[in-house]
Amino acid sequence: MSNSTETKGVESKFSVFAEADGYVRPLMINGLTFARLMDDVVVPYHEKKPFFVDGAPLTPDKVRRLKIIRETQDFARFFNDYHYHLRVDGPDVNKQLPEQYHLRLEAMLRENGEDVTSQVIKAFDAKIRPSLKDYLPKREELIQAAMQMFLQAMKTLGS
Repeated sequence: MSNSTETKGVESKFSVFAEADGYVRPLMINGLTFARLMDDVVVPYHEKKPFFVDGAPLTPDKVRRLKIIRETQDFARFFNDYHYHLRVDGPDVNKQLPEQYHLRLEAMLRENGEDVTSQVIKAFDAKIRPSLKDYLPKREELIQAAMQMFLQAMKTLGS
């Protein structure tokens, strides 16, 4: 296995699903690498600094629910198909699909993803949090150590 969260030679991607005060609908981002997940969400969240999910600025005190999902290889295909239908289907479908966007995306993530929030946070707590003050100078080393711990946890769980 190489230095990334790989499955059969393809780097794993992650999605983040968040519910936050001030937002009626869930906030979601997808297609994050493990390093981007750490840089853009996990580290700022744990440092109690602002971060963005779905373009919305969040602070940890605003977040009611935060879920990290490892996407299956099929997720990208389903996600792309869904966006294709949003663009090309008739007016009835074009009205219905956007209204149900978040609901359908959450369903896609449930079907084509695995909730790995606990494993990612445990890896962060064990490998990055103790050296958080040195995060930027040792970023690659810390992310690599957390990633290896994450992968080991996933193997142990039989994933």
